Amino acid sequence: MDGGGSSAAWERWCRRPWMPVLVGALQIATTVAAAQRVTERRPVDALAIALLAVGPALLWLWHRAPVLVLAGNFAATAAYYTLGYRFGPAALSLAVAMVVAVATGRRRAAWVVTAAGLPTYLLVSAAVGRQAAPGPVAVVAIAAVLGLVLAVGEAVRVAGERRADAERARVAEQRRRVSDERLRVARDLHDVLAHHVSLVNMQANVALRLFDRDPEQARASVAAIKEVSRETLDDLRAALAVLRRDTDAPRRPSAGLSQVDELLARSGEAGLRVTKTVEGEPRQLATAVDLAAFRIVQEAVTNVRRHSAAGAATLRIAFTDDAVMVTVHDHGPAATLPNPDGDGITGMRERAVGLAGTFESGPTPGGGFRVYAELPYRTPS
Repeated sequence: MDGGGSSAAWERWCRRPWMPVLVGALQIATTVAAAQRVTERRPVDALAIALLAVGPALLWLWHRAPVLVLAGNFAATAAYYTLGYRFGPAALSLAVAMVVAVATGRRRAAWVVTAAGLPTYLLVSAAVGRQAAPGPVAVVAIAAVLGLVLAVGEAVRVAGERRADAERARVAEQRRRVSDERLRVARDLHDVLAHHVSLVNMQANVALRLFDRDPEQARASVAAIKEVSRETLDDLRAALAVLRRDTDAPRRPSAGLSQVDELLARSGEAGLRVTKTVEGEPRQLATAVDLAAFRIVQEAVTNVRRHSAAGAATLRIAFTDDAVMVTVHDHGPAATLPNPDGDGITGMRERAVGLAGTFESGPTPGGGFRVYAELPYRTPS
């Protein structure tokens, strides 16, 4: 695991100018206060105050020489006790340095300084100390306290790494959701534009051909263009509202299979007759499934108009116990074959696979082109 975020937070904490002052004030004040109750050891004097201030003062240099700061704190604390001064919380700055060292990723330095510093202190204390060297019980107690401080540092480090990992996971998930939403909007925009613009183009061709021979029919085609254009603008506004995170209510309900009849009617007006059959008992679909089924039918019908010379196609919607299946089939022949890797086919496949469904498309042996999608009712989380 990478605890970079946690380490940076501790580094910033160490750089704050009030931190060494606070540690020094607490260490000196509490040690002097505790020393008033002890009479059998050397009283706190100016040298003791200097030793108590050295460790906190070194914390100012943490960002430049952290290992030196840790070693200096250990040496100052060991010197205080070696000279026989009265007991008190004189190791506060050492504990802070040890915890920060481990928390900022300098675990090896903290353990090495501790492992080397304790025997050195015991040897120096036995050689030149003003008081008797610590006995076996005291040595075990000192080692236990140092180990506990290092364990606290390890716990702080692990907690920081977990928080950093959780934050990275949250950011990654947020980016993934944004990417998925953009992809969904891109698919919707492609489907809307491909379908509606194709209808407008066909109706415009009809109007141009009939403008002189049958003005009424030409006028009907122009009216259809107007209606399709309005629907296109509404759909584009809904898609752009998602990008802008608009809170206004959408102008139109979310697209779904309930709008298939309207879609097929528009296609009939453009010259492609689509026969619909429904098998099984229709049921209420989840919004994502309903939208995906409609968009697949819409894109498949658009492809028939654009790429097939057939004047008719069939749409089969089947409701089973577990899934809804949609099949669009025309009997060709193909005027221009759709690109298997084009946006339309790719978008339909991604919609189906994204809902844990299946998708198939391709030419049929008897001629024409077939699009099939099976979408489970239960969408993946």
